[in-house]
Amino acid sequence: MIPTHRCDRCGHELARLRKPVRSLRWTKYWGKGFQSLLTGPLLHCRQCGALYASNGDLLAAGALETEAERRINTFRRDMAIVRDSFAGVIVAAAVVTAWLAGSPTVGTTGQVILTGSVGAVSVLPYLYFFRKARLAKRELKQLRQARREGARLEAGGGGRVG
Repeated sequence: MIPTHRCDRCGHELARLRKPVRSLRWTKYWGKGFQSLLTGPLLHCRQCGALYASNGDLLAAGALETEAERRINTFRRDMAIVRDSFAGVIVAAAVVTAWLAGSPTVGTTGQVILTGSVGAVSVLPYLYFFRKARLAKRELKQLRQARREGARLEAGGGGRVG
């Protein structure tokens, strides 16, 4: 049974770090994660990303991704997927329009105008989701930088994402 500890930096309750090697991958604390498999579980703060030993000693401040960062990163990925889907519609409409306009079998003018219109109309949602993904990426960078520097920056502080 792990004793209940609170974070020294922000006061939130600590949680047991599941899959420490995977969670600490691509950080300089990867070795600590591997070592914890032999010595005991690591604890982490979901609010500020601090990493603690099983006895409550602070190992690293701001080593792990926080809940706010994880939420914004998921939002950013979703917006990028939708953005890329509209880009696919634009490219497909351009290819079909070029094929209809230049093929030996004559397409009607209405078909060429319709496919060109579908591509042109898809530009607006593409630009909307492009902007949303870019703003989320910017806010995610700010949150990560603040966590690494030890500053207190909450999600939604710099710009509205959702």
